[in-house]
Amino acid sequence: MSGRQMFDLSKMPKAELHLHLEGAPSWSTLRMAHKRHYGTELPKVPPWYAPDFRFSDFGEFQTLFEQYIYPWLRVPSGYAELIHDVVEGLLKQNIRYAEINVAAALVEQLGASLSDVFRLLEAEIERARAKDCRIRIFVGLLRNQGVEDAIYWVRRTRLVSIVTGFDLQGNEVGWPPDMFKPALDLATEVGKRVKVHAGEMTGAQNIQIAVEKLGIDQIGHGTSAIQNPKVVELLRDRGVTVEMCPTSNERLQNVASYQDHPIFALDAAGVPVTVNSDDPTFFGCNLTDELSRLITQRQAKISDLKRWTRNAFRQAILDEFTRDRLIAELEQWLPPGE
Repeated sequence: MSGRQMFDLSKMPKAELHLHLEGAPSWSTLRMAHKRHYGTELPKVPPWYAPDFRFSDFGEFQTLFEQYIYPWLRVPSGYAELIHDVVEGLLKQNIRYAEINVAAALVEQLGASLSDVFRLLEAEIERARAKDCRIRIFVGLLRNQGVEDAIYWVRRTRLVSIVTGFDLQGNEVGWPPDMFKPALDLATEVGKRVKVHAGEMTGAQNIQIAVEKLGIDQIGHGTSAIQNPKVVELLRDRGVTVEMCPTSNERLQNVASYQDHPIFALDAAGVPVTVNSDDPTFFGCNLTDELSRLITQRQAKISDLKRWTRNAFRQAILDEFTRDRLIAELEQWLPPGE
């Protein structure tokens, strides 16, 4: 820690554009679920929450879902418990807008009903809305499952009322975004939004492909953009919103260190960056924690946090009255003692 004054950010109006449902429940709720359903005692604090912990590769990170999340979701009440906890976490942080990525293909693999899961999500979306939090659902499309699989899941879910859009995700190596154009076109032709994880595990070329060949205006991670000035200019000139996830990128070793994360450099170049938590269950850092960490370890100012949050509200799928109201509340907010 830098010794800078810590602000209470819990009441700050926030927006999160990059959050995976299955990686977002609190660890304490996950522990209780394993105890209740399996009689298993999980550690109070998992080893991967240690400040110096780094995953050896993406595969090691993925195994945590298999070990801790999938068993929970296999019990009849698993999805209901997880979804409720994730939404409760948003409300506790005063997150007023969230885009949640849902692994629809996983649901039936784990023996659950996709229509039931959508009904659970719909009920929680309404509960959140009553508390002035808007939630949008994106169906995650896994690159390594191939193009035909992506087409199948778009066709199957694109007319579901609560599905706002689709998010191409997963291992980028060998799976450039334009391979999936047939699936993404099926989404856009019915008015769904499309966004792409790019430039997380590879160089900036996947970002350029997503923007130039697919017309994407919202990129997940995008850390490698900073390696190519032309890609930075492309993002800036087209106003592409970048969903940055600093702790995630640090823990997965997609950046050299937290200090080297390019959020400040891209921001200074005029790229509309945002701050997100990605998978807080396994990175030990929710959105409020991430914003606080940027203050203490990267000397961010409250004005920086507001600008990045304002970028998220501007990209959000909202009516203009609600967008203007939330931005006004953000501008008026001050940390206690200020």
